Amino acid sequence: MADPVRLPIIAATAGSGYTLALSVGGQNTQVPVILDTGSSTTAVLSQLYDPGADPAATTTQLLQSSSFGAGYLAAVVQAPVGFAGAASPVTLATANLSVVYNVNQSPFGRAFGIVGLAYPALSLANRMADNTWTKKYTQAEFQAAASAGPVAPYLDQLVADGQITNKFAFSVQRSFRSQAAGSDQLNTGLFVLGDCEDCTDLFKGDFASVPIVHESYFGTNLLAIRIGDQAIQVPPLPAGSPAASNSFIDSGCNFLQFETDLYQRVLAAFGATNGATLKAGQATQAQLGLDDWPNIELVLAGAGGSQITLAVAPKDYWQFDSPGPGTARPALSTGATPFPGQSILGLPLFAGHYVVFDRSGGPGQGVIKFAAQPAADTAPLIS
Repeated sequence: MADPVRLPIIAATAGSGYTLALSVGGQNTQVPVILDTGSSTTAVLSQLYDPGADPAATTTQLLQSSSFGAGYLAAVVQAPVGFAGAASPVTLATANLSVVYNVNQSPFGRAFGIVGLAYPALSLANRMADNTWTKKYTQAEFQAAASAGPVAPYLDQLVADGQITNKFAFSVQRSFRSQAAGSDQLNTGLFVLGDCEDCTDLFKGDFASVPIVHESYFGTNLLAIRIGDQAIQVPPLPAGSPAASNSFIDSGCNFLQFETDLYQRVLAAFGATNGATLKAGQATQAQLGLDDWPNIELVLAGAGGSQITLAVAPKDYWQFDSPGPGTARPALSTGATPFPGQSILGLPLFAGHYVVFDRSGGPGQGVIKFAAQPAADTAPLIS
């Protein structure tokens, strides 16, 4: 198989992140799924795929539950799964696949599934007494069952099968879908599997590497945020927090989502007028004047005590033509995170960068690499 493999992706029409087509089951059913570095389960809705009617599928006694979206229960099966649209086959005959059966509407927006790209620790299952596809369990029954540990994520299975090296990358321009006429090109991007650094047409200059400090989410250590001449020191996690890092990088989040106090300090650093505009949540884009807005500079811990500063340009934290033509929404927010004191560094950080998730060094050696996109009109890497 050729390595690297490029797959076209598109900004989700509703919901979070970017989607592509997953080929599922013996009949190669095409399922639009979200690519999410903030989860690890590969799941599809039973409305599109019935493993009981697929001779190529093997059911199991494993059951998964997720708090993603509305939450769900899903039977773990083993079935053929592949990335559709690849020039070379990227498929497994017996991949782990969770089939969601207890929801009335998609927890994935207008997508019908998800491919979680994070670590096995986020893909836990419980072992039930019976086949989890033919017997539909309740949430209470799931919670009473014994843990079976993690189910190997799809990407890990591809790596173990020798199909790709343990790397993947995103090249995108938006965090929210543009609703402007003729914006199809803006809403598309690439998901790259394998030796992503070989795609020299997708970046310019050198990479800056941020260590992955904890392997469940892609955990990072956010040290400070700089806005113009204002420097905001980011506090460590609260005492007793079960989290292992104060931030993580998440392709399934449309925002830079700061914990509550940090978010208020960020708004204050923009000044009273601009801070109020950001807090309002929507603006008329013709009145914004992006040239007068500063970059948001994220200072993260680098290797060996160094610091890496990544810039998010105004065009990336203000999303033009969203939610409609002529309007702009800020891609800054606060809200629920997995643990108190955490911030989520989402798609505004991806826009303008070529972002490589490199786990090829083995456990404890993973890094996330950032380089400027060739067409970026401002250098996104400060140091």
